[in-house]
Amino acid sequence: MAIAFLTSAGKLIGQNLNSAYFLDGYTYGHEMNPAKSYDRKGYVTFPALGHIGTGLHGNLNLKNILYKNPNGDGLTTFLNPYLDTKEVMDNFHKKNKILTDSRIELIGFGFRAFKGFNTFNIAARSNAGINVPYELFDVLKNLENKDYNISKVGATSTAWVEIGMGHSHQLNEAWRFGAKFKLLLGAANARIKGDNLHLDLSAEDRWTATANASVEASMKGLTWGEQKVKEHTDEYMKQHPNSPRTYKEVDFEKMDIDNPGVGGAGMAFDFGTEWDLGKQGLVKGLKLSAALLDLGFIRWKNTLNAANHGETFVFDGFHNVKIGDGDGEKIEDQWDDLGDRLEDLYQLQTAETTKKVHGLGATLNIGVEYALPSYDKLSFGLLSTTRIQGRYSWNEERLSVNLSPAKAFELALSAAVGTQGASVGGVINIHPRGFNLFVGMDHVLGKLSKQYVPLKSNADFFFGLNIPFGKPIEN
Repeated sequence: MAIAFLTSAGKLIGQNLNSAYFLDGYTYGHEMNPAKSYDRKGYVTFPALGHIGTGLHGNLNLKNILYKNPNGDGLTTFLNPYLDTKEVMDNFHKKNKILTDSRIELIGFGFRAFKGFNTFNIAARSNAGINVPYELFDVLKNLENKDYNISKVGATSTAWVEIGMGHSHQLNEAWRFGAKFKLLLGAANARIKGDNLHLDLSAEDRWTATANASVEASMKGLTWGEQKVKEHTDEYMKQHPNSPRTYKEVDFEKMDIDNPGVGGAGMAFDFGTEWDLGKQGLVKGLKLSAALLDLGFIRWKNTLNAANHGETFVFDGFHNVKIGDGDGEKIEDQWDDLGDRLEDLYQLQTAETTKKVHGLGATLNIGVEYALPSYDKLSFGLLSTTRIQGRYSWNEERLSVNLSPAKAFELALSAAVGTQGASVGGVINIHPRGFNLFVGMDHVLGKLSKQYVPLKSNADFFFGLNIPFGKPIEN
C-alpha cells in the first residue's frame, strides 16, 4: 500500500498553500481562514486554472522502502538481507503515514457586499491516508522468536463535492469574523482497519496469531458481487455452536458498481477570526488569527461492511510427513493446509449493508503575524496547523517571512517542522489589476526518482490563475 500511494499520490491536488497564509493578495486565503478578506473588490477563478497543484505528505518516504542494491544492480527493497538492519530500521517511525488532501476548484468567485467579503465555490475534494506501525516493518525485516503486537494498520479514502458559501465581516477596527457553510455531496468512502494483530512466535514448539480486520465501502450502486461460500472450521464451531456452518467471504475482484451517483450527503462549517492588536491600541503590527475548518459530516446511504471473525491460528510444525512411498501425509498437502489456515487471519465475511455517518476530519489553524513598525511591508508569521482525524492526525508549525514591496506583487519564504518532518517552501503572488498569478510550494520537491517520483513524501507544487476586480483595498 505504501508503494502504491507513493507512486500515485503525485497526481493529486494539494488542498492549501500554507506558505501564503499571511499574504493579503492571495485569492484563496479564505480557504485557510474564513475571516480573511481580499485586497480587491472581488475575483473570479478560471475553472481549469484557478487552483492547480500536486503533492503528498507523510513521514514514510520512498527512499525508506527502496535502496541501491549492494551488488550494484539497480534498486532493491529494505528486505534485502545484505542491507544493514539497524540502518534500515532507523528510517522508520513509530507511526508511518502517507497522507493526501486534494481539491479541484470547479467554480469560484468572491465579492464585497453586505458590509463584508463574500465567497461562493463548488469544488471536488478528497482525502486519503495510510498508517503503518513500526512493528509491521520489524516483523518483515527481523522475523524472530518473540511476541509481536501490531495495532492500527489502516487506510482511508473519501471523495465528495463541496458547495460552499462564506462571509467575512469586520466587527470593528480590531476584530474580524468569518464563517462558511458547506453542503456536501458524497461520492465514495472506504475505510480499512487492522487492529490487534498479535503474533506470538516466542514458543519453540508452536506459533499463534490473531487479527481483527474490517472494511467499510460506501458508494451508490456498489455491491460485493458474487461471493465465495466458505465453511467454518470445527474448532470455530465448537467455540460458536449457534453460528451457521457456512459464511460468505468477500472477493474484491467481483465487486460491482451499478448506476453510480451521489452516495451520501452532509454539511460542514468553517469558523475563523482575526484580531489586530495594533488597531486595538496594544501592540503595533501584531495580529492574531484562528480558524476551525471542515467541522462536519457525511451520512452515507449504502455502506458495505465486512470483517474477519478473529479466529486464532496455531502452527505447531509439520507432523507425520510422508517420505517416498512411506505412510503419512505429503509435505505439499501440509503446506497447502498451512496456507489455508493463514488466510483465515484476514478472510473477510460480509455483513449487513448499513447507513454510516463519518466526520470529514477537522483542521485547526492558529496564526501570529508581526509587521515591522518601521517597514510594515515586511512581516514575520507563525502558523500552527493541526489535522484532527484519529490515526491520520498530524501537526505542523510553519514560520514565514512575508514581503509586499508593491501593491501588485508579494512573496513569502517559509520553513516548517512537525509530524511529517522538516521542510521549506515559498510563494510568489503577482496581482496587478485584472490579473492574478501565483506559484508556490510548502514542501520543496527535492530529489526525484527516474520515474519523477519524489524520494521524500513531503513534496508539492501549486499554481493558480484568477481574475481580480478593482484596485487594491486596505483591509
